[in-house]
Amino acid sequence: MERRLLRRKLRISRNTWVLLLIIALVGIAIWVLTPIDSVRFGRQGMRLGLDLKGGVHLVYQADLSGQEDPAGAMEGAIRSIRARIDEYGVTEPVLQKQGNDRILVQLPGITDVEEAKRLIEQTAFLEFREVELNNGNPVYLSDYLNEIRTTFFDESDQALKDNQNREFVDAEGAPLVFLRKGEESLKYVDKDGNPVDVGTLEQQAKEAVSWMPATGKIEVEGEEKIVQLIGGGYLTKASPQYPQQPGGEIGVSVEWNDEGADIFDQIAACLYDRGYGTLQNRIGMFLDDELISSPGIKEREYHGKGFISGNFTWDEARRLATQLRSGALPVPLEKPPLYEKNVSATLGADFIKKAVLAGVIGLLVVMLFMILYYRLPGVVASLALLIYAALVLAVFKLIPVTLTLAGIAGFVVSLGMAVDANVLIFERVKEELRGGRTLKAAVEAGFSRAWPAIRDSNVTTFIACGILYWFGHSIVASAAVMGFAVTLFIGVAVSMFSAITITRTFLLFFTGAWATRRLSWFGVEAKNV
Repeated sequence: MERRLLRRKLRISRNTWVLLLIIALVGIAIWVLTPIDSVRFGRQGMRLGLDLKGGVHLVYQADLSGQEDPAGAMEGAIRSIRARIDEYGVTEPVLQKQGNDRILVQLPGITDVEEAKRLIEQTAFLEFREVELNNGNPVYLSDYLNEIRTTFFDESDQALKDNQNREFVDAEGAPLVFLRKGEESLKYVDKDGNPVDVGTLEQQAKEAVSWMPATGKIEVEGEEKIVQLIGGGYLTKASPQYPQQPGGEIGVSVEWNDEGADIFDQIAACLYDRGYGTLQNRIGMFLDDELISSPGIKEREYHGKGFISGNFTWDEARRLATQLRSGALPVPLEKPPLYEKNVSATLGADFIKKAVLAGVIGLLVVMLFMILYYRLPGVVASLALLIYAALVLAVFKLIPVTLTLAGIAGFVVSLGMAVDANVLIFERVKEELRGGRTLKAAVEAGFSRAWPAIRDSNVTTFIACGILYWFGHSIVASAAVMGFAVTLFIGVAVSMFSAITITRTFLLFFTGAWATRRLSWFGVEAKNV
């Protein structure tokens, strides 16, 4: 007999198990949230949007003309941009495809719009050139202008098909004019391929040096082929580097694959033989057709390693290394961006303070109303509401959700909808009590009969959130719309669990015999039962 009593005492009811589960969830939520900027499960702290943290918001239009697989090209462009941003060190960037041909980029913490645009837009096409020679002497633009020529002075690179031209640069290293071979003559064009009046170049012609592709030979399927050394296909590593010696320059350390190393050593050996300290000995490093450095060659072999200098700052060297590693974008982006906005971090901090204050005030007012009107169920609802808020914020941090001011508004709206579900339930419980049911039966019936109304109202909200999110994908300034939709959807989903599970579990603990004698605690007078 004693053993049977002991076994009965050790039995735990289903409601108790649910209560233990709720306590465990609350503990996990508090652990995830404290401190708010800590890393949990590999996730960073609470992610704040541009309107709260400050940063840059850009929307680009991609040119998909001639693309056989537009969707694949867009995915490749997003991957390339993300690689640049991640390697540059921007924390918690947002990159999204909008519609079929737009890319949204949000960079929290960056306040320089032009810096962000350079990071994203530049193709980082790195190529190596050498000075064109005529009988061992450097060729200048004036040499071409003084002669009527149909061919280049040096035809050693005529086997090249993709980049057979000459580039003349000014004293600052910027492209002055390009000389390209036409069908019957040489043509002077600008960077975009538009014809240039050579009469405007006469004053600079004696100083503008002719740079031609630096080439080497490789063996392809048993045949010897002339190729130009271009960063990207041959580059395996690029990283910014501080000066190794006092007085040195900040630059980018690069490494080539085996084929690239062989080509570079062929070029280095040729330039080395021309004599160090001469113009003929220099190798030109051109980034997007702009000369960034032209060091002299001091050795015949470099064994696959090199150093790019050009009076860089550390940030410029870091950006160049990032662009070289990520390569060119698979699709061109139209410039300027369709939309660009710089959000002040100071304004964001003010928004956070006001949003938190508004949320706390709203929560306290709702809790006070529930306690005064519904009494004990109101206390239960208030406790469930606090748990609900902790669970939702923990979900926001774990996914993670980018919180914008509109997103916080969606969260506050979901708080109101969570209370609305409790109101429906408590009114049904009061009706059941007035109908003569026992307290426990009234609670069970109240929840079961209120559930269809709660479910249907929340489903309509889910549909509205889905429409808002889909609509946000198709507009340029979509952060506010999408943020509101996401936070409202998550908030309403958690509120269903909170109202049906948490509130119900707590209320069932107050349905003992002692509570039936205090129905006024449930907002029902004894004379009405």
